[in-house]
Amino acid sequence: MSATVELVLAIEATAASEWMTGAGSAANERSGVSRAGRAHSGKRAPAKARRASASASVASRAADVQAKLGATIADAMNRMPGMTEMPAIESSITRVFLERNGSRRVMLSLDSGGAPHIAVAHSSELSPGVRRCEMVREAAFEADSARQLGDGLPSIAKDIARKRDDLTPSPVLSIRRAAWRWSGPDGALVDIELRDARAAAAPGEAETSAETTESSTEPPPLSSHNRPEAIAFCELRLASRIVGPQVAPMAVDGDGGALSLAADLQLKDLDARPGEPDSPNASDATAAALEPPGTLHDPTVAALQAVFAAAGALADTLPVFPTLVDGYARACISAESRAPTPARAARIELSKARSPHDAFVEVGSSIARHWFGNDVGVRERADVEFVHQMRVALRRLKTSMKTFPRWVDATWERVIAPDLDWLGALLGQVRDLDVFTGSTLPALAAADVETDAWASLQTRAEARRDDARAQLQKALLTRRYAAFSLAWLKWLAMQRFAPGPEALADKPLAAYAAKRVRKHYRRLTAKPELSALEAAERHRRRIEAKRLRYTLEFFESVSTRKTRRQVSKQLSRIQSVLGDGSDAIAALRFLEALDVPPYQHGFARGWCEAVNRWSAVEGERLLRELRKPKIVR
Repeated sequence: MSATVELVLAIEATAASEWMTGAGSAANERSGVSRAGRAHSGKRAPAKARRASASASVASRAADVQAKLGATIADAMNRMPGMTEMPAIESSITRVFLERNGSRRVMLSLDSGGAPHIAVAHSSELSPGVRRCEMVREAAFEADSARQLGDGLPSIAKDIARKRDDLTPSPVLSIRRAAWRWSGPDGALVDIELRDARAAAAPGEAETSAETTESSTEPPPLSSHNRPEAIAFCELRLASRIVGPQVAPMAVDGDGGALSLAADLQLKDLDARPGEPDSPNASDATAAALEPPGTLHDPTVAALQAVFAAAGALADTLPVFPTLVDGYARACISAESRAPTPARAARIELSKARSPHDAFVEVGSSIARHWFGNDVGVRERADVEFVHQMRVALRRLKTSMKTFPRWVDATWERVIAPDLDWLGALLGQVRDLDVFTGSTLPALAAADVETDAWASLQTRAEARRDDARAQLQKALLTRRYAAFSLAWLKWLAMQRFAPGPEALADKPLAAYAAKRVRKHYRRLTAKPELSALEAAERHRRRIEAKRLRYTLEFFESVSTRKTRRQVSKQLSRIQSVLGDGSDAIAALRFLEALDVPPYQHGFARGWCEAVNRWSAVEGERLLRELRKPKIVR
């Protein structure tokens, strides 16, 4: 079986709209709501008719962009240096069946001539966003079986996949593909497949749709009672073949199946050699620092280098962004009617980690899933929790580098850290304004006898919050963000193949964890007490509480039960109480910027000072009750 290293780049609709038509024509589409929501909301206007007209205009532009997107991307690909167009892959009607753990994927397809075939693939996660994929079987099956495309997995597919009915199906999709081979400056070769997919016809219309797909420029109409109207995606799959013996074997689950998302059909043959991302933020020197010593001979690493090199070149030209979940998997999620929800930090399992380096890789992987589980929500939805969780993910990333300081290298300091500060500041501004408008300002108004006097201030504050959110959403559509996220994912992926700091190679994980936890605990509980500190010093102490809490979360699986149940909860309370004081200080800063009347400013100053004082006293009490955290040895 051939094996490849694969990476998927999503083509973001709003960024694509600006890329295709210019930023001005797409300005009204940046509103923080979903794409579907943008199609039903225009700019705020006094007249209902004007709102309806704006809504229709936005919907029309969105539909026009979606219809032309695949062809426009293909045209740009053909003009890119080092890109060779491959023989066209015909359009097809496809249905995907995905194992719940993502390790096995079955694809049933009807080509433009109506010929059905099946492809079964396995994959394992090398690192978040990067998969090692293997094609298990490709075969044709009887034409009559095509009628089952919308009914379930045909018997032949069950035999080939060796699975029962435990695969999650996607809706039927109409997919147009194109393919290229990219050659990097150093000879790295990567196959790139463009997938332009829409929800297709109902099951009974599959054969008719297949016959008309080749000649039609629009996807077939829907007539199913369960029409997945919102399913449409355009993405690039990058694949580099693994040639020769590999140092790191593919991980498998307890059932013998490979872990993570599965591969697509039609894996191509190519040679892979190391390549570097074409990022505007990375010089040749910092890019070279991404290569851990002694790993370049590994064919898996060579293939990984190649796909990131191609991804960097693509992100420098096209509106593409890395994604941890490809369009097929998202279609399966949509078919189960699971609405997108903010991703939260998951428990990190370190039972198999043998060293601090193993733990560092697992912590980084958890942070990546937390981060990229929320960035689409921040771009497309108004739910403030997406912003909060993405900010938490980036703060956990910063804390991880305090917990694992020996892993800081030139790439981190010169490529990743500056953009982490840039994005963290944007997220922090939006989060602070969310708290100010949603919590602090209403509490101020409620505490005043003249509650109505705060209404205009609330409106102005919400407008400022909306502006900050628009700036954040704009930032997440930039090449800078694409380059930053690719640099971080590559740096993390390379850590999995690196030996880690030599000085810690023989250090037991428990001893390392205990030392880092003790350090943060001592800083948090140091004298003087909170009530004796100035506001800025209390804020720094709150940061230590946050770092200790996150560090304990990193090492939760190797900490004692009391630490997990009591210490972590107490730290959460301390962080929340001290956070109230920080929110009060932020509120005063926002009020000064909003130029409020003297009475309201004086009232707010007194109220915020009272909150700050209470925060210090209550935080001090909670700190006295904080138990010493312990690590299992």
